[in-house]
Amino acid sequence: MKRTIATGLSIWKRRGFLWPFRLLKRAAVCRLRGIPRGLIAEPSQACHGCCAGCPTAVNPAMLEPGLLHRWLSASPAEPVTIHFNGKHSDPLASPLLKDLALAARKHSSMLSISTIGLGLAPGQESLPFDRWIFSLPASNEASWNEVRGNSRFGEALANIETVRQTGAAMVEVVLTLWRPSWRDGDEFRRLAAHRGWAHIHTAFGRYDPSGQHVGRVENLALEAPDCPYFLDAGGSVRLKRQSGGCPLAGCLFLDAKGILRPCPFTGDESPHIGEPSVDSWRTARKWTEQKNGRGYPACEWCP
Repeated sequence: MKRTIATGLSIWKRRGFLWPFRLLKRAAVCRLRGIPRGLIAEPSQACHGCCAGCPTAVNPAMLEPGLLHRWLSASPAEPVTIHFNGKHSDPLASPLLKDLALAARKHSSMLSISTIGLGLAPGQESLPFDRWIFSLPASNEASWNEVRGNSRFGEALANIETVRQTGAAMVEVVLTLWRPSWRDGDEFRRLAAHRGWAHIHTAFGRYDPSGQHVGRVENLALEAPDCPYFLDAGGSVRLKRQSGGCPLAGCLFLDAKGILRPCPFTGDESPHIGEPSVDSWRTARKWTEQKNGRGYPACEWCP
């Protein structure tokens, strides 16, 4: 809640007096028309991480700004928030990021981006995002190298500072805990204090049954007492406790191919729609009930 309030106050200062009223209007229209208030969009299937053992996408898809615009224009209610994120990718890898950001800003009240912080191109730091979320897998060079298999910890720190120096957006830094870094919490807080990061958060890495690099079983922070996962007697990953409703119940996911899905973790085994239309949005709003009931295969590993 504190992070949400801090984000809102930060945006209000930049967008002017009437911004809260426009936000409330969008939220009310979404509620009245039964449309999820948030959209998570994947700008690109590519990634600048170059992590050891992570497969590189062949001919990665890039979300076209025109297609994003058609999806948003077709919706019976413009989303309150649009968040750029990747599935096994990173938004900074999209050469179309500027045009995507401009299209998203036009159709929403809050625009944010999550990134691993590598490959920041000149000018991207000034794109019209209200909030930047940088996800670090470690708080020091040694842990970083063990998680990612490269020595780019300093680059990530430098790119965070580049964005912070613009003063144009709220910047949050998240430490994602994996097996090599699950003891890094205290050091992360010291690093944040040293660098002046006002907004920080710590979370555990999510299990990825498809075996994408850090999400593999061998990289989970299973030794950590608070890790949401454990291995059962057969060696399979299980959640320690089943959560209640879906944490992304209020959002839908648009992947880099322009396909609308229930969330970033569902694949073709779950419902998906490839054609922007009013009927598409009305069909997608029915997915919320199944998400809250943890009815999709991906829900089995979602904390």
